[in-house]
Amino acid sequence: MIRVLLEAPILTKSGYGEHSRLVYKALSERKDLEIMINPLRWGNTTFDLPDGDILTSIQSFGSYIQACKANQTNPEFNIQVHVGIPNEFEKKAPYSVCVTAGIETDRVDANWLLKTHQGIDKIIVPSQHARDGFVRTKYEVFNKTQNTKSLISCACPVDAIPYPVKNPDGVTLDIDFSTNFNFLTVALIGPRKNLETTIRGFIEEFRDEEDVGLILKTSLARNSIMDRANTLNSINSIVKSCGKKKCKIYLVHGDLTESELHSLYVHPKIKAYVSTTHGEGYGLPIFEAAYSGMPIIATDWSGHLDFLSGNLKGKNKKLFARVDYDLKQVQENVVWENIITADSKWAYPKEVSYKTKLRKVYNNYGMYKKWATELKEQVLETHKLEKILEQYNVSIFGTPQESKKETIQELKTQALQISNIKERAKFAKEVVMGDISQNEKIEFLKDMFKGEKAYVLSCGPTLTDHNKEEINKLLRNNLAVAIKQSYDLFSGLVDFHIYNCANFKKYDYIDSKPIVIEAATTPYRLGDCDVKFFIRERDFDKSVAASHDFDSWTFDKQPLLRPYGPGIMYEVVFYALQHLGVSELITIGWDNKLVEGNAGQQHFYDKKDSNLNKEDFIHSNEVAANQSAVDSLDHEAKITTDAMLAWHEWLNSKGTALKIVSSINPAPPQIERIEI
Repeated sequence: MIRVLLEAPILTKSGYGEHSRLVYKALSERKDLEIMINPLRWGNTTFDLPDGDILTSIQSFGSYIQACKANQTNPEFNIQVHVGIPNEFEKKAPYSVCVTAGIETDRVDANWLLKTHQGIDKIIVPSQHARDGFVRTKYEVFNKTQNTKSLISCACPVDAIPYPVKNPDGVTLDIDFSTNFNFLTVALIGPRKNLETTIRGFIEEFRDEEDVGLILKTSLARNSIMDRANTLNSINSIVKSCGKKKCKIYLVHGDLTESELHSLYVHPKIKAYVSTTHGEGYGLPIFEAAYSGMPIIATDWSGHLDFLSGNLKGKNKKLFARVDYDLKQVQENVVWENIITADSKWAYPKEVSYKTKLRKVYNNYGMYKKWATELKEQVLETHKLEKILEQYNVSIFGTPQESKKETIQELKTQALQISNIKERAKFAKEVVMGDISQNEKIEFLKDMFKGEKAYVLSCGPTLTDHNKEEINKLLRNNLAVAIKQSYDLFSGLVDFHIYNCANFKKYDYIDSKPIVIEAATTPYRLGDCDVKFFIRERDFDKSVAASHDFDSWTFDKQPLLRPYGPGIMYEVVFYALQHLGVSELITIGWDNKLVEGNAGQQHFYDKKDSNLNKEDFIHSNEVAANQSAVDSLDHEAKITTDAMLAWHEWLNSKGTALKIVSSINPAPPQIERIEI
């Protein structure tokens, strides 16, 4: 079973609450998940009663959430799904997905982007507009330590998954209107929905007494007398500012059920929906009006454009009355710390365009109703609940369909037919860069280089004692694996680059594109990678070197999580090469020993006489700079050395011979030493 932590305002009566329950439905479709819910609050919104399944998941969770909060890197969960804004995210599982409503402006806050560098593996939003906000946003960040500037952008994939249509029951509101042709808007009083423009434009266009009205459905999520009075005052102040008028404006105030709200969309006297919004992450009321068959007048910008287009006479067409706009900076009073930035922009609908569209829909209703009917049919088909649930499962877990599995197997067959090792590695790189899950990547790479010889370049001091050209000859015709900064010396020949948190450096891989594997307790330390593992708690007593529990941590059994080695060789490298099926694993520069008299000299670039010991070569040697880490080096060296024979025997049992090229490695005599 896959253990999933769902952190979400799932019990709240809010848009995010609805989004949370949708995600839960998607997860519940799978039979291989154990779902545990940590119910969050969302602002001041009230609570809804959960259904039985949700309640059971919360109750079964028990006190375990407290342990999770105390240990944010708890390995007991395989996947974490967080519903809410990204800056409230805290990583609690090896693989983390953030589901957010996105943003109504043209960009996201810098803190949202930073979270994608601090543990978010994927973001799911409801619209292409929201997706574009993440993808196109970049911020310049100043590094005080290095006195440099760099651009920060989104570091993880972003998927757009819409909301599904609903099927409300037949409950209706007992309400009537004196006018026979009415426009409807559903919105809260506030800057973003831009009700002032909606009301003012309507009054100016229909000032004379025509058989037309504007219905405002609004509330502040509470059907209180004071809230209604405040809402009326706000509306009346707008109306009075427009001078004398004869047209009708109605207020429908308070919370409505889904069925009651739907009865407004299909009311015989409510003919069209109108919105002069500045921006929508999705636009749920507009969406509900669309699949109810209402003609729609709306600002021609932001999230609702995803579902307001359809096929008409063989051509894709925007099937709504489009209000022109200017894209300008948001008002000062809507700037919201860590959410809406002062430099962001959104749409300002042009009043002339809006009034023109009101009149056109009123005068040419038949044409717009025909558009609306066509749009309704298409939205009902494309936004079925089962289709949306499948999209969530595909986004989070990878495509479950057999057809995709067959495609991956076909690609693997193609790869294995490539005799040249280097060309096969390049082909494999293209596959793992594709739209497949980590589980599928692991499955694809299984035995990809079965029976082949692999040279593993480690960062020990002896790496640079060897003739570089002689090593180059070996790497040209064999699988080449570089660990951390050893990549710099042989970048053009490396097939796999494996790194972790320690002694880090960011790489661009412009010319040489190896398959990149990262294992880290601080995710995305080095940016994007092809395969990313999360390392469980760093405890010598629980390390794989101490336990010798090698079988429990193969890639087959743990495709997302890595044990504490200690050391990258034990955490990732041995397991990766065994998974790839290599028959010989030859390490160069794996010294596994402290250099006597110099505890900080762990790596080839630490040598005082080395021309590679330069600030521009290695940003920081975190082990040498961390006194507590230095103090534990003797213990680490002993525990890793004592485990070498056990590792050798385990690798041999899997068909992989371990050999070393090092003058100082304290390996037992059973492990073969060779020379270049």
